[in-house]
Amino acid sequence: MITIRRFALALLAAGSVLSSCPAQADSMRTLHGQALYRERMALPPGAVLSVWIEDTGATRGAPLVMAERREEIHHGVPIPYTLTYPALPPGGHYVLNAEITVEGHRLFATPEGGTSLDHPQLLLRRVAGTSIRAPYGAWRIQSVGSLHFDNTAEAPGLTLQQDGTVYGTDGCNRLMGHFRLTTQSLHFLPLAMTRKACLPSLMTQEQQIGAFLPTVTSWSRDGESHLVLHGSASAGTMVLVPQDAQ
Repeated sequence: MITIRRFALALLAAGSVLSSCPAQADSMRTLHGQALYRERMALPPGAVLSVWIEDTGATRGAPLVMAERREEIHHGVPIPYTLTYPALPPGGHYVLNAEITVEGHRLFATPEGGTSLDHPQLLLRRVAGTSIRAPYGAWRIQSVGSLHFDNTAEAPGLTLQQDGTVYGTDGCNRLMGHFRLTTQSLHFLPLAMTRKACLPSLMTQEQQIGAFLPTVTSWSRDGESHLVLHGSASAGTMVLVPQDAQ
């Protein structure tokens, strides 16, 4: 569907070159709207919003796309968008469509048939069979390298928030700061920490975690219940589970 849609746009662009004139600039229109979904969930890094106008009565088979805008999402819902398009020829059946994708996989989309151009606030629905696996949330640190931690009141943990802030505990002291996240990479910026003394075992735990976090370069998910932070080759990995996991 996406390949066919872009092919139609390419034909439209070629036609505009052949018939270009100064009056065309005056015929451009701008549509401002918002896209939203009802699910209470954060989008993964790298999510892209695509909004396009198509003429569903223009041809048999694939609808003809009149204009399209694709942009990486850096905003919570509702997600604002701006779509510029040429004056639409009379007689067409024009509808507005949108989708949210991550690495080419559709997560949300407008219902089949699209939406009228008079209603630019688009309600997207979850696409069946997709899942959002961003690393945001409250996590308990289960292990760092070969060192494993029991699920106790002193268990270390991290909370990664969508605004890029992180806070938690290494089991001895509190820590807080910021991180940078993309589809595959994750980097912690220098973290602030409290400085209280603890039992020797907890101090060792603190040193292990404190030495590992600056080495983190990427993240992955191992199933639905494990977040894995990957450090340098010598540092190994940190495995985390949801904070309420038993």
